[in-house]
Amino acid sequence: MIANYHTHTWRCKHAGGTERDYVEQALAAGLRILGFSDHTPYPFPNGYVSGFRMAPEQAEDYFATLADLKREYADRIEIHIGVEAEYYPAHFDALLRFLSDYPCEYLLLGQHFTDNETDGVYSGRATADETVLARYVDQVLAGLDTGKFTYVAHPDLPNWQGSRRVYERHMGRLCRKAAELGVPLELNFLGLQEGRCYPNRDFWRIAGEVGNAAILGCDAHRPEALNQPRTEAAALALAAECGVPVLETVPLANPF
Repeated sequence: MIANYHTHTWRCKHAGGTERDYVEQALAAGLRILGFSDHTPYPFPNGYVSGFRMAPEQAEDYFATLADLKREYADRIEIHIGVEAEYYPAHFDALLRFLSDYPCEYLLLGQHFTDNETDGVYSGRATADETVLARYVDQVLAGLDTGKFTYVAHPDLPNWQGSRRVYERHMGRLCRKAAELGVPLELNFLGLQEGRCYPNRDFWRIAGEVGNAAILGCDAHRPEALNQPRTEAAALALAAECGVPVLETVPLANPF
């Protein structure tokens, strides 16, 4: 593994360590590329404050701190600055306008909620309701159609408890759209380490049949998460089992 594009910071309220700690750990792990992609600030109306992302007023410090590290470590590691964002149709254009004031290099599509967060459901909630799964996939497809996202983070986040036939029908739509657009899908290390419902073997079997490419993503919320060889080996074994090629690096899609 030479590149990780999925790295968080303390600003999201559920990660720890300094930005420099992450960079030093990445160097110790032999990474050549480190992308920071903390949970994006979203300019929600009506005073709503999200509990799992940085606040809009923290964006300036986020980008300035990482830009300084990017310059300082330029001869040792390639650092990129992005955000992990949901596609919220009511607020996405406002998000892009907000981010355009900063040196944001890429977006990861991590669809944690359906609809617009305040009126949707958590995508990882256990469900056998086909409308919830279909809505998740529809929204990911709409996000991909914008052309603004570099890859789909934890695409298999939904904790589906219903029929495999229904799961294959909807997740097949996601995989086919990603393959059509040439957008990689992330094999997520955090899910492996914590025994979450993802990575989902059924999902990756579909991806192998469709012909999707994967990218490894640490989803690092602690610096030490950037140096997990056993987790990497497990992710590579799953990809090999399902016939999914794993990319070493990905081109960054221009979010603007």
